[in-house]
Order: sequence, then C-alpha cells, then structure tokens
Amino acid sequence: MFNQKSSKITPDLIKNRLNDLFIFIIICFVILLVNLWYLQVIKGQDYEQRAINNCIRSLVEEAPRGEIYDRNGKLLITNRPAVNFSVIPAEIDDYHSLAFELSSIIPLEESYIIEKFQQLKKRPFQAQTIKRDIEKEQIVAIEEQKYKFKGTLLTVQPERKYLYQELAAHVLGYVNEISEEELRDSGYSHLSGGDIVGKSGIEKYYDNYLRGEKGNKEVEVDALGREILTLKSREPVAGNDIHLTIDSDLQQYIQNIMLGKKGAVIVSDPKTGKILAMVSQPSFDPNLFTKQISTEQWENIAQSKENLLCNRTIQGIYPPGSIFKLITAIAALEEGIVDLNDSIYCPGYYKLGGLTFKCWKETGHGNQTFIEAISNSCNVFFYTMGQKLGIDKLNHYARMFGLGEETGIDLPGELKGLVPSQEWKTSTFNQVWYPGDTVNLSIGQGYLLTTPFQIHNMLCIIANEGLVYRPFNVEKIVSQSGELIRKYEPEIIREIDISTETFRVVKEGMQKVIEEGTGWNARIEEVTVAGKTGTAQNPQGENHAWFVGFAPFQNPEICVTVFIEHGGDGSQSAATIAGNIIQSYFKKQYDHKVQSEKL
Repeated sequence: MFNQKSSKITPDLIKNRLNDLFIFIIICFVILLVNLWYLQVIKGQDYEQRAINNCIRSLVEEAPRGEIYDRNGKLLITNRPAVNFSVIPAEIDDYHSLAFELSSIIPLEESYIIEKFQQLKKRPFQAQTIKRDIEKEQIVAIEEQKYKFKGTLLTVQPERKYLYQELAAHVLGYVNEISEEELRDSGYSHLSGGDIVGKSGIEKYYDNYLRGEKGNKEVEVDALGREILTLKSREPVAGNDIHLTIDSDLQQYIQNIMLGKKGAVIVSDPKTGKILAMVSQPSFDPNLFTKQISTEQWENIAQSKENLLCNRTIQGIYPPGSIFKLITAIAALEEGIVDLNDSIYCPGYYKLGGLTFKCWKETGHGNQTFIEAISNSCNVFFYTMGQKLGIDKLNHYARMFGLGEETGIDLPGELKGLVPSQEWKTSTFNQVWYPGDTVNLSIGQGYLLTTPFQIHNMLCIIANEGLVYRPFNVEKIVSQSGELIRKYEPEIIREIDISTETFRVVKEGMQKVIEEGTGWNARIEEVTVAGKTGTAQNPQGENHAWFVGFAPFQNPEICVTVFIEHGGDGSQSAATIAGNIIQSYFKKQYDHKVQSEKL
C-alpha cells in the first residue's frame, strides 16, 4: 500500500534542494571562471599569437650574395630569382597529409619532407623553405591545388648562378644549405637552418664578405594565404662584390687543353703572388648545388672515381719526382759539396751496398757537370749529391722552400703533404732511416708527397731568388655602393737565406733544360723559358708527369706549373702543355700592347 506520508513535500525538503541547486550553480560558475582565467591569462598570449598569425605573416627576405668578377671585370658569378616552396609550421595541422600531397608534385620522398618539417618546428611562426628553386610546372600545380596546402607559400628569393658552368669551379667553389655540423661551429652562430653558405673555394673562404644581411616584412594575408597588405618591412642588404686576380680567358684556355686529363695547372705572377689561373681537372658545374639534390645524387658526385670535388692544386698530394732535384741542387751548392767544374760519371745506374738504383737513361749520361746534370735530369748525379747531403740536410732545404707546409693561399682545405725525416719514419713505421731512403728522396721519390701548389710556390721562390710572396686569388672587395672594403696588396712574407750565386747557377741550369735538355717541348720563339721536367713513379699505374717553368728568363713575369696524373713522361705531355700556355700568355700580352698603341 502506498505510503502517503513518505511522499509529502515539506518546506525543509524544498530548502535542501534549493541549496543543492545553488551549490551546483556556484560550482559551474567557478569552473567557468577558472576556464576563462586559464584561456585568457595562461594561454591568452599563445592564442593571441595564433590569431594574429592567421592573418599576419612574418617573412624573411634573403639577401643576394655579392657577385664575383675576374681581373678584367668579367662577371663570373651572379644571382637569379628563384621560386621556393616554404611552410609556416604553426599553420600546418597534418604534416603527413601535406607531405603526401607535396611528394606527388615535387620529387622529394615523403620521409625527407616529414624529417624537414620536424626540424622546422623550432621556429613555428616563421616561413621556412622546404624546396628551393622549384620548376614552373610545379608552381602551377601548387597554385591550382592551393586548398591542399594550408600553411604554405611560394617565395621569390635570389639563387646563385655560375655563368660559365665548370670554369674555375674549384677556385670559385659552390654554395648550399648550412649543415647541422656547421651550425655548431661558433663562426656560424648567427645563422640558422636553411641559410645558404659557401661550401668550398672563394665562396667559402670569403663567405662573411659575400653573404649580405637578411631583410624581413610582415604582411596581412587572407584565408588562402594570399598577401593583402604589407604592414612593415626592412630591405635586405646585398653582400659585397669580389674581384679576382684570375684571368678567366687564360683559365678557360687551360681548361680546354686539359680536357680529358686529370691534373692541375697553376699560373701566377711571381713578383706579386697574384694567381692568374688555377685549374683542377676534371671539373664540375657548381650550378648543380644551387638546387637541393638528393642523398643519392650527392653520393654519386662525392664518391665518384673521378674525384670531381677534389681541388688537385691544393688537395692532391703526389711525389714530385725530378722537380725535387732543384732542391737537391740548391742544397748541394749551399753546403759546398759540389764544384761547378766537377763532373760525375753516370753509367746508367748507382750502386749502394747490394742495391742498384737506375738512371732514367739506361745507357747512362756519361760525365755530367752540375749544369749538365740539371739540364739532362741525371738521376745518378743527384743520387750522389743526396748521399753526400744526408736526410737531415735534404729535409731542412725542402722545408725552407715551403714543402710540407701550407702555402697560405686564400682557399680552404689546403693539405700539407709530407717531407719525411728520420724521426717521422721511426714514429710512423718503427723503423730506422736507411741510406736507400735518402737516395730515393734526392730525386723526389720515396715517402715525399707534395701538392702541385707547393711545387708552384717553390718555383716562384726560385724565380724571385729567395723572396716569398703571399699567394692570393682576390684583388679587392667592394660594397654595392662602390666603397672599397678591402684591397689586397703584394706582400713579402719572408726571404730565404740562399746566396744569389746559387740561384743564378740553378736558374742557368733550368734555362739549359729548355734549350738543350729534357724540357725542349716547352721552348717557344717569343721569349726565353727556364724550367724543369719531372716524371714521378706511381705504384698504382702509369707515371705522373710534371713541368715547372718561368718566363722570360732574365725578368720572370709568369710562373707555370703543370701536373698530369698518369701523364707518363713529363718532358712530353706536361712540357708541351706548359709551352702552349706560356705562348698563349705572351701572345695576349703582345696583342694588348698593339691595341693600346693603336688607341
């Protein structure tokens, strides 16, 4: 039976329920206030920034790098406009979906795009480049499907352009995005991921001068990301221009005659240290690196058997062969162990204990005076001189002429090579230095390793009779307004303590090399040339070919060094190329003189 008493609504019951309702309303109100406080105070700034970025974007404007000219004002490197695909990480909801859509238009792997996105999250509100220099068809496809690419934009930025492709590529270098390793370097502390920096050559060595100052602007955009209004902006400042000492016509001429060969050629003015040409073959096109290349493409270039990126002038190390006989000759004269009237008999071989060291001329040269030995490059004569001098003296004179040390050329990555010593052999091989090691060293073989540029530097010292000039590639640096930022003047950095008479005699012998000896292929009618041939034995294959020379003999204007990997006999291939270079140089000088007289 229903209990009426239990269902009776009493005033106390109503009061209690009203109290419960009031408490519930108070709790809800408190929760609402807490949420409002959290959204407005704690997260307010974040949401405010997001709201602003929905309509306002902060864009970085890259500064054009400075241009690079040759010694005659010929433009070699400039900049061109390129369209880049960029993203604003804070505006992207689904990275994977965007990566999928983007990979169908731009030939980049999804994994690479996603990895790139993750790196860019460090700067969520700044537009950052995913792919530089996209193609026209890709631009059209992205614009047509704009609705799929929320949080992205296309920007026009300056891109490096190497006007003559492979011309002087190892000297000029190339640019690319800064690496994670470089970002950890204190010298790049002011840069960030995605920035473009010099990676080799002049581009890297003078990067701080060439790289300008970025600009920026804030723009208002619509829902599709299209710019409506520029709110504020700061224009980028272009980098400084560089004028080289390189003669691009001479450089091109040498590269043409070196096509199909591996090696290095250097031409310079011995009286100033200015580099006129610096060729490393085979070469490469720096324009390849202005676009982002895949890991596979990079590995194909970097690991090529041709070793394309190696600047053989300063990074290739080889035995100098008979070129080193000039050092042995200078040491012998300075130490007084030879008289110019003395002669040494060459039967075609040299006996040392139970060992036999051969001369390059199997039948021998017969009696050889000092000058004749240089002219004919007689091994036996220099074996004898080397044994009399000993390893310590040979090491001392080699280092005096800069072998085994960096020359100080204004290019990155120069190698030191190796000038062996007794201590070096003991520490490296735990072996003593044998007399046979000295015999090999005296003609530039054995453990001795040099770069072509070190040999060239040695040649210039001989041509200058002991004066050592700082070698350099850059004549001056000029701002965009025409202000001279820096000018490089010839600088004597030291003077070698060798007698004038010693230099005179050795240079006379070098003249005889061209007139009567092994260097006859470098002889030209216009001027008198002095030089030295070299054929360096190579355990991995055919011999390497060398030639060094300067002209005119009485008052040198240019020094030329030619090195050809697996080039065989230096008196043939290397000397012939050097002769052509010297003839071309003086013909151009004559033509300029005639033209000037007409004017």
